[in-house]
Amino acid sequence: FAMPVLLMCGCCAAAVGYRYVYTKLMGRHTPPPVTVSFTLQKSTQEAFAVIRNPQLLDQTTPFWFRLIIRTESVEAINDFLAKSDPLVAENLPTFPLKLPLYFDYWMLAFIVPFPWRSKVTQCEKLHDSGKSSSSTPSFQLTYEQAIGPFLGGFIHTHTVIARDGGSQIDDSIEFDVTSEPVVNNITWYVLNYLLRGRCENLNLSYGGSIVT
Repeated sequence: FAMPVLLMCGCCAAAVGYRYVYTKLMGRHTPPPVTVSFTLQKSTQEAFAVIRNPQLLDQTTPFWFRLIIRTESVEAINDFLAKSDPLVAENLPTFPLKLPLYFDYWMLAFIVPFPWRSKVTQCEKLHDSGKSSSSTPSFQLTYEQAIGPFLGGFIHTHTVIARDGGSQIDDSIEFDVTSEPVVNNITWYVLNYLLRGRCENLNLSYGGSIVT
């Protein structure tokens, strides 16, 4: 038992040391954003209703990566879904939300659990704020990590616009795990795999395809 613990402690110490030396010598490493665009055969209102729903996150990720809503956030998420319903709020200038909102999850990656707190910083109709000239409403949702493993931050933005009788969703994740290239580059490929896998699952349920 002692040997695995010592080995793990040694690996952690080596990782922390490497990060310290890299950032001192080279500065912070910033990975490129993870981006994907895909379509859904739904109106923008219907597509946004899908994209904004935290309850669908765990259903559209692989078995080795779980996002489980914690009990203390169930009521807050239900309230968020009620107030950000694009059909209910169709005639309102904006959603009746008081931002930021905080949701707590258990995140499990390869059976290793850790707490994750998400902070919703933006949830709006773009055409009502002058950002879109289309008569069909467009939407944008942004959430950030408030508590979690990304030491340099995590920002996930979804933009929903009209396209060919349906909708296009532009997804972008800006992140920084450790401010050094090894872990950041590995994480980029993992996030890209998760994001594209989620798009494929949504396409199976609602139609559409990945654009880029």
